Amino acid sequence: MMRFLTTSLLAALSMLTNAAAHDSAATATYLSNEGIMVARGNTKILFDAFYANSYGQYALLSDEVSAAMMEGKAPYDGIDAIFVSHVHGDHFTPAPAIAYMRAQPDVRLYGSKQVYDAILDAGIAGDDPLLARIKGYDLSPEDEAISFKVDGLTVDVVAIPHAGGMSDIQNFAWRVTLDGETTVMHLGDAGPVREDFERHESHFAAKKTHAAFPPYWFFGHDVGEAILNDIIKADMATGIHVPARAARNGNAWRAEAGGDLFTDPGETREIGGH
Repeated sequence: MMRFLTTSLLAALSMLTNAAAHDSAATATYLSNEGIMVARGNTKILFDAFYANSYGQYALLSDEVSAAMMEGKAPYDGIDAIFVSHVHGDHFTPAPAIAYMRAQPDVRLYGSKQVYDAILDAGIAGDDPLLARIKGYDLSPEDEAISFKVDGLTVDVVAIPHAGGMSDIQNFAWRVTLDGETTVMHLGDAGPVREDFERHESHFAAKKTHAAFPPYWFFGHDVGEAILNDIIKADMATGIHVPARAARNGNAWRAEAGGDLFTDPGETREIGGH
């Protein structure tokens, strides 16, 4: 009888432990285009979530999701930080970002100096207290990574040139660790140019990345896939920036790409950790 009780107790404890582990697992939720929310427990971050230009081919945030985010309704409640890859209108538009930060006064935004300047150019006064929650880094592809810690996040960032040779655009590859457990990387519109990544190979090797979010053109591209496999070395990679026409046809797009893609807003992926 005692052996049965002990076995049953151990089984129950195991179930509770597994349930707790599942509950604390990190998830990535696709918002639209390159917009992603990553959550681990009560720690939540956004990438490229505020923009207003689809350029006639990319998905925009739905009105429903946009309203829920502005109001801080679950699952978009408790956002800790916003990370912006670059200033293009299908990744960042100042007006919705400013409106969101005014509605959610505890959220901070991190981007390039170009992002910061775009916010100033949108009419924000230089003495507006909102600016204290916005940080813009003047980082070039040749510069070493910038690292900092804030609110349960460990953040590293390097500049990787924008695809198509747009050397005038500061494109950032953010690596963020949530609660010291789950590390994700968002590459913005990085181009699949090996030397641009090899320049920062020690940076990429310094920490294990559990989930990477490259633009979809890295898949089915010999150099792009080599960068993901040989330099980024993430446990999983899910492509983003897929055109809106891929919605409801994701399996065909994933088969064509030969890798995982986010195609339908609201899709999620579970992310492993330590």
